[in-house]
Amino acid sequence: MLWEFFPEQRLEILALEEEEREYALSSGCDPVEVGAYTLTSEVFVQGVLAPLLAAPLPLDEDVAHRCAQFLEHLLGSGRPSIREMVNIRITDHLLGYPENWKKFRKYAGEFLLREVGERQRYYKGPF
Repeated sequence: MLWEFFPEQRLEILALEEEEREYALSSGCDPVEVGAYTLTSEVFVQGVLAPLLAAPLPLDEDVAHRCAQFLEHLLGSGRPSIREMVNIRITDHLLGYPENWKKFRKYAGEFLLREVGERQRYYKGPF
């Protein structure tokens, strides 16, 4: 999904895959796919979401909408492991820094708003 929603991050995805291959070869292991947590943290949060939220307002509408759609697809997958990953890697980034949520809230879809509603008791900030 990262590949489809954020084509500008494709080189980063390929670089992570190459790093994984090189590590596996140097350690004598069989290469494995880059994990969802790594991709989410390094490609989405560090490469897309954090720079979006660090930029001065107004946010880049195109990127903000793609982020929101990406999150809706993840949370709408119905897979508990994906929801847990979103909680740990993405929702915590949005709610752990109240200014992030203030900036992004207007782009949030139904699934993310529900997620925030369930988790907001653990955070201080504007909800």
